Amino acid sequence: MIKDSARAIIIGGGISGKLIAASISPYFDRVEVLEKDAKAKENSVRPGVSQGHHIHALLHAGDQMLEMIFPGFKDDMEKKGSIKIDSLNDFYWFHHGAWKIRSKSEFSTFLQSRPFLEEYIESRINIIKNIAYSYETKVLAYIGSDDKRKVIGVKILQDGERKTLSADLIIDASGAASFSKSWMEKQGQKVYEEKVEIGLCYATRQFQLPDKERDFKIKLTYPNPPFEKIGGALSKVEGGKYIATLIGYINSIKPEEVQSEEGFIKYSKKLPLPDIYQELSAGKSLSETRVFNIPHIVWRRFDRIHMPEGLIIAGDSFCRIDPFFGQGMSIAALQANEIGKNFSKGNRSTSGLQKKLAKIVKPVWSMVICEDFRYSEVKGKKPFGLAIQQWYVKKLFKISATNLSIYKDFVKVMNLTSPITTLFKPSTIKEIFKSK
Repeated sequence: MIKDSARAIIIGGGISGKLIAASISPYFDRVEVLEKDAKAKENSVRPGVSQGHHIHALLHAGDQMLEMIFPGFKDDMEKKGSIKIDSLNDFYWFHHGAWKIRSKSEFSTFLQSRPFLEEYIESRINIIKNIAYSYETKVLAYIGSDDKRKVIGVKILQDGERKTLSADLIIDASGAASFSKSWMEKQGQKVYEEKVEIGLCYATRQFQLPDKERDFKIKLTYPNPPFEKIGGALSKVEGGKYIATLIGYINSIKPEEVQSEEGFIKYSKKLPLPDIYQELSAGKSLSETRVFNIPHIVWRRFDRIHMPEGLIIAGDSFCRIDPFFGQGMSIAALQANEIGKNFSKGNRSTSGLQKKLAKIVKPVWSMVICEDFRYSEVKGKKPFGLAIQQWYVKKLFKISATNLSIYKDFVKVMNLTSPITTLFKPSTIKEIFKSK
């Protein structure tokens, strides 16, 4: 066994793993990130990040946390070419059959490609001297103490050799394919899963659009469930390019029909409005179609079991939500901040930390499945009171198309900077019941 003083191991070198590494680095002598993929080439997507070709906008909570972890982040991103927009004025959002109200605001959002964002984060990671990366390193299993109360290391496959590494802290940020659930169950701990079958498909291409003045930086047409299943987005990103994405619920997009440029543009005619189709028809595709399937979303309830000391499950390893709502990276940033806070006062225990991460996930999970279950074909356990929640939220959506104050509250909740209770203020409830 290799032993270092106060050593932390993070499984997974994606955005979640990177942010956690930076967040805990002041409190450990060595932080080692173990990544199964090879190091990505510049401006490219790692093979293990199948969602990496699609739109990646940072929500307000995400960019606030990244600013805390990497001071100067916002200024740097804008200088390097990320598209900073007014979240209310530069964002055209057709939602549940109506355009959201647009107005100049104090809110800002950053638009960029996944490789652009990840390369910046990695550049900041590289200057933190006690963080080390090991690429092409597969973690096979955890090593538990004799009494099973603590995880003390990992078994890995590296350069064709099996090795063991010891650590004081191990964090699984490896993603939806994580082995943590099966490992815990081999130790006699049943991990309950909340799983919702949504049959979601993403199809994305990059485009060069005619150079002209546009009154939007990102345009989103969301399907009006349960009648419509296909939506789409068109977002400006660095380098003057645009990322166009089609999304379909309940397996409503056939990947073979969107593989060609002609097929992709033709499919965009199925969107609720012709706006995106018209833009793409006048543009030129710069890439092939990239397809990403999300058959189901899942929350593995590690917070409900007795977790061994020294082990934390984070990011998509813990909960993979519907990515169309764009909250995954912000959840990862909030979790990284929470994990860092846990060790900031000399605390070495992980007791209770998994439950704190669950408190970050819970309101987002509730919002997401409220929408996903509007389709009768979606399968999964429905929460108590879902019908009432859906009625209230639908009313809220309609009002937020015309009431700026309520829309701002909605934006804050969606961007994870205000609690969901913000949407239940007496004045808002009054408007809900007044509406037709």
